[in-house]
Amino acid sequence: MDQDGLDFMAIGAHADDVELGCAGTLLKLAALGRRGVVVDLTDASMGTRGTPAVRLREAAAAARKLGVTRVNLGLPDGRLADGWEAQEKLIRAIREHRPRVLITHHWSEEHPDHEAAARIVKAASYKSGLAKLDCPGKPFRPQRIFHFIGGEMQTPSFCVDITAHWRGKLATIHCYKSQFHNPAAKKYSGRTDISSAAFLESIEARHRVWGARIKRKYAEAFVSVELPEVLDITALGGARFA
Repeated sequence: MDQDGLDFMAIGAHADDVELGCAGTLLKLAALGRRGVVVDLTDASMGTRGTPAVRLREAAAAARKLGVTRVNLGLPDGRLADGWEAQEKLIRAIREHRPRVLITHHWSEEHPDHEAAARIVKAASYKSGLAKLDCPGKPFRPQRIFHFIGGEMQTPSFCVDITAHWRGKLATIHCYKSQFHNPAAKKYSGRTDISSAAFLESIEARHRVWGARIKRKYAEAFVSVELPEVLDITALGGARFA
């Protein structure tokens, strides 16, 4: 890893969370020449459909489409907890990759693992910068944490236009053939909310709503505890619904 580190680290509780939450933004960042890594916290051992090995293969395929490296920290799926074990593993990853920006779950979500992930990221981000912390790697603290909005419709701090990358986002989601509705899904037993056709329809509906909020076709929405600054207000003056 070079001394300057990466531009971003996107952190999901499970492989496929980052794709659902911010794949369009990551594809846009890649198109801008930004470099990043995706970190999956858990091992997919509690997934109703498929196996951990299948999910790892699917995650690798999605990472190739996103143009990022990917790591899995192997924490217990369904039992993710904000404690030193989880924080220390993420601190190691932060100190190795040195990302300026972290992107992760909102702290209020239906899935307990998602909420735990947000707390883990907050604690690990701060502690990673402590010089006397008993953890390998040189101290480093990311500059910002942005939270993508999941199933609960939080009020966004800002939205990112992903219209040009909507099909690319869908392609990353469809890498998870064991999880989402698709013609091959019938070979995976067990029905879940996300395996229904209606779930994918709801994903599009949410992104269309957020897109409408910024006069674009599709957008991803984020919450920032710190008020994000705008460096160039004229950059916000693009043609509407272009």
